[in-house]
Amino acid sequence: MSTAAQVLIAALPLVAVALLAILTFFFMLWDYRKSRIILERGEKPVPRNVDDKILLLGIVALFVGVGLLVFFVVRDPASNALLGGIIPAMTGLGVVTHYAFAHRNKTR
Repeated sequence: MSTAAQVLIAALPLVAVALLAILTFFFMLWDYRKSRIILERGEKPVPRNVDDKILLLGIVALFVGVGLLVFFVVRDPASNALLGGIIPAMTGLGVVTHYAFAHRNKTR
């Protein structure tokens, strides 16, 4: 495999995280402007359920990480590129675990 292809494959997780951050920023900006318009009209904005959105992000990160991990294991099992799948998978797993513990404590 050429060096350029290896660089592109290794940069894929970084690009995915950057795009996710950009999309999250614009979603938050859109939500802020929508809430501001609702308040200017004198109405009460709908309360946000942030926990469900955080869980969704965690699940997406987990599955993206697992997919990348499987791809990198099939391609080259003893490569440093495995970090490109391990990092998002563990991040997603951490977020899902945090959500599970936080929700368990709220129901008690």
